[in-house]
Amino acid sequence: MSYPYLDSLQKFGMNLGLERITYLLEKLGNPHLKFKSIHVAGTNGKGSTCAMIASILKEAGYKVGLYTSPHLFDYTERIKVNGKDISRKEFRRGLAVVGKIAKEPRLSVSGSGIPTIFEVLTAVAFWYFAKRKVDYVVAEVGLGGRLDATNVLAPQVSVITNIDLEHTEILGKTLAKIAGEKAAIIKPGVPVVTAETKKEALNVLIGAAKKNQSVLVQVENGKSRIDNRKSKTVNRNIPLIGIHQQLNAACAIAAVRLSGAKVTKRQLRKGLQQAKWPARFQIVSKKPLVIVDGAHNPAGARVLTATLKKLYPKTKFTVIYGCQKTKDFKGCLQHLKPVIAKLVKAKSSHPEASEGLTPKQAFERWDKKSPLLVTGSLFLVADVLEYIKLIFW
Repeated sequence: MSYPYLDSLQKFGMNLGLERITYLLEKLGNPHLKFKSIHVAGTNGKGSTCAMIASILKEAGYKVGLYTSPHLFDYTERIKVNGKDISRKEFRRGLAVVGKIAKEPRLSVSGSGIPTIFEVLTAVAFWYFAKRKVDYVVAEVGLGGRLDATNVLAPQVSVITNIDLEHTEILGKTLAKIAGEKAAIIKPGVPVVTAETKKEALNVLIGAAKKNQSVLVQVENGKSRIDNRKSKTVNRNIPLIGIHQQLNAACAIAAVRLSGAKVTKRQLRKGLQQAKWPARFQIVSKKPLVIVDGAHNPAGARVLTATLKKLYPKTKFTVIYGCQKTKDFKGCLQHLKPVIAKLVKAKSSHPEASEGLTPKQAFERWDKKSPLLVTGSLFLVADVLEYIKLIFW
């Protein structure tokens, strides 16, 4: 689905900062201050963790907004209330409302420039959530944290799932610098949850938590530890597949417990069981085996390979892989190498996608008998899914 206004903003690209989103929200009546929120950052696992938190809160009877990125097929997937996407009618209405403000001369005159696509989408999401009078919003950081448009929130809990090298040209070339960008979502007196264990990154988070007088909750081996006090084991009966999902579930549970929401153990357990997050180790078909997973960086590829080796120890896959030009292509493939029988490089519809076959051509290179893994960019996963869903769904 095409949205002309958003399409017109593509040429302006990325421009991190809080001045434009702050102005947009002020003109909208500061909708982001009209609901409670849980703010989630991290290198990997952000979306899955958000999905689990939202599912638990919904099961507990709360009206829950969920804001994530990117989408697979349509922008409306990014904005949900109680698991249901915003309608295209309401989405277009939100774009019209926000777009009118975004075109005001003041933004250009102030030198802050035209709002980015992500800033417009963030404003539409918060406008919609306030309009629907949600109780909680679970919001995923788009990139980094410090200058991300979502960092205008005043959350009940902050979550930083983990930290690895990513977007180094923007966030910094060391774990410490990247951790500093993500740690900037920690607000004074607001508890923060993390599954990070690497000392270089963890020390930054500990320092930021102390500076903000925020309780730090550390999750490790499926357990949560609050300031080194007694640990609590995570419920392991979750539908999301992957060895990393236990850590994501632990983060979600800790975040809910610290959010002020009233949730019973039964509601928590059922909420986890009902969580859904497509294109993250999603088994599209069992015979033949077809798996799609948006592992777009080396850390994600490493976890994906570990999960595959655990579930299918003697299996090698035809792998359709593609990513953006800025991603660590060689690093990802190095981790995936143990599970690759045949590699097919593909090019997604993203304007910055690396070279390769079209999704259709790549899919046709698969013999339909061996297992298939489609991974890398979520844009590629979506493109291939769009093509093969007529076959399997």
